[in-house]
Amino acid sequence: MLALLAAGFLLPPAAAATETSVVCPVDPLPVTSAQTDALFALAAGRLYAASDISGLKPPGVKFPFGATARQTQYMRSDVYGWTAGFYPAELWLMYERTADPAWLALARTWTRSLLPVAKWTGSHDLGFMIGLPAGLGMRLDPDPAQRITYRRAIIDAAKSLSSRWNNKVKAIKSGEYDGKWGLIIDSAMNAPMLIEAGDMIGGTEGALLRTRGQQHLLTLAKYFVRSDGSTFHRLTFNPRTGALTGPVYGQGYNMATSTWARGQAWAMYGFAKGYAVTGNPALLAAANRTNAFWNQQVDPGCVPAWDLAVSSAFAPRDSSAAAIAAAAMLLLADLDPGGSSDNRQLALTTLGTLTSSEWTSVNTQSPGLLIKQTWNVPILKYEGSYVWGDAYLLESALKVSETTKR
Repeated sequence: MLALLAAGFLLPPAAAATETSVVCPVDPLPVTSAQTDALFALAAGRLYAASDISGLKPPGVKFPFGATARQTQYMRSDVYGWTAGFYPAELWLMYERTADPAWLALARTWTRSLLPVAKWTGSHDLGFMIGLPAGLGMRLDPDPAQRITYRRAIIDAAKSLSSRWNNKVKAIKSGEYDGKWGLIIDSAMNAPMLIEAGDMIGGTEGALLRTRGQQHLLTLAKYFVRSDGSTFHRLTFNPRTGALTGPVYGQGYNMATSTWARGQAWAMYGFAKGYAVTGNPALLAAANRTNAFWNQQVDPGCVPAWDLAVSSAFAPRDSSAAAIAAAAMLLLADLDPGGSSDNRQLALTTLGTLTSSEWTSVNTQSPGLLIKQTWNVPILKYEGSYVWGDAYLLESALKVSETTKR
């Protein structure tokens, strides 16, 4: 029993209903330009070191994935790993920050290695794998021919993703869970790529991609967002009738009642991005509801445990959830400046915490940037540094620093 409590798997009886395991600074303050400068200086060293694959065994490029707190080298995935796109995205963000052709060359090389995956129909995560790095490349690469290549990859990836569509469920299949047709809230981050690709193509084919991407998000908003704005992680459906068959265990503490912290952040960002590319007010409403729940549970500048219902001083934290939430709030601040909360200020305060020495790897031997992230606590309880948290932390820090300069 004590071991389970220490790992963050049990809820203390008295506190479970009203408290969350958050770590808060004594005096939460907005991020400063000195902090963002220090973060990018740290990133320059860490990302360049990770680009050296001379000592890795063939075949193929191995993409940084993450490292637990005790590891000094990245665990890596092959090109088909769902996280393969994050490291190339970080390289593009470094190029955007510096305009240094060395970062451009690295970003091109690592992105190019991913592009064949665009025609793979075996994953619902092509928005992360292709849409994120290729989208940055299409925006940032100064070579028109390269931009055309990235554009083609995004269109191919959207078509591959669309092949997983189920017209009864009105959604793109995430996977099989407990032997059942399932969706996960993470897919909110992948669906906007279909809408963007549909706009690129135009015509009947483009309209189909756009419709499927938007409908997928509306299906998530309908079934995954609870009345209080919290979210499920995994739900299953009858693929022949479209009927909901219920939640199944995923990354949260309780499949039916708790809220996986990173899943909540995925929902916030995915719905906000969906609104950005469609203008559909239902998606803005979903983004605002999930955002409001986050802010009810996580005070400004605080970092939550891996699940927002877990209340234990020993529970693993997930700083990646806070980084993604900050990115979502910055996007919402742009899209809905008259919203009910001051999302920009909340994001700045979160970033003030995440870029401090307590939460970055500056005093560690970690190969990543943002420490005290979690991957999949039910499987691996240890905190570490992972590429998804790093990518969204850099994205937010870059956006904040660019805004400050204006």
